[in-house]
Amino acid sequence: MKTLTEQWKEKWVNQPSLMLITVVIWSIFIGLCIQAGALLFTFIYSWFNPIVAQNLFDGLNLYSLKEANPWYYGGVISMVLFIIGLKAYLFYQIIRIFLKINLVHPFSQEVSKLISTVSYTAFQIGIGIIFASACFKWLAKKGYELDQVYSLMGGAYEFLLMAAILVAVSQIFKRGVEIQEESELTV
Repeated sequence: MKTLTEQWKEKWVNQPSLMLITVVIWSIFIGLCIQAGALLFTFIYSWFNPIVAQNLFDGLNLYSLKEANPWYYGGVISMVLFIIGLKAYLFYQIIRIFLKINLVHPFSQEVSKLISTVSYTAFQIGIGIIFASACFKWLAKKGYELDQVYSLMGGAYEFLLMAAILVAVSQIFKRGVEIQEESELTV
């Protein structure tokens, strides 16, 4: 049995483009984890020092919301953290796909399941962003300024489109697994 290091070296030699994409995806994943961690840290710290709410993360100022209604403040940050956490999980699942896929025999049951998981996660992110945006619009009607929060979440429809495309790819992979298994039985 090959060690993990030997498997990685073999993948770099045989499938360099996939491994390069994996490195880029790892970078995005780490960036999302740092973003979530920084936001979580400053959110917790803002309960002890309210001035921190003026610059939570990347210029996000929710000081007036925290002073007016701490429950709304906690809800807004919780929704944003949930969405960022789901995005990080999405990229983690994509990393797993790229580490499992083999260009010689690309269709496998495990990769098909991982693609399905990614599509469900993308759908959850899209629905979560739609729900959070509706809540933020409701808070804006009440007079709270939340314009900066939208930039942290991204667009919902992009994730819903991604989910739809990945469902189709997942079905193609399921069929590919069936055809690959049939061809192995006939050979």
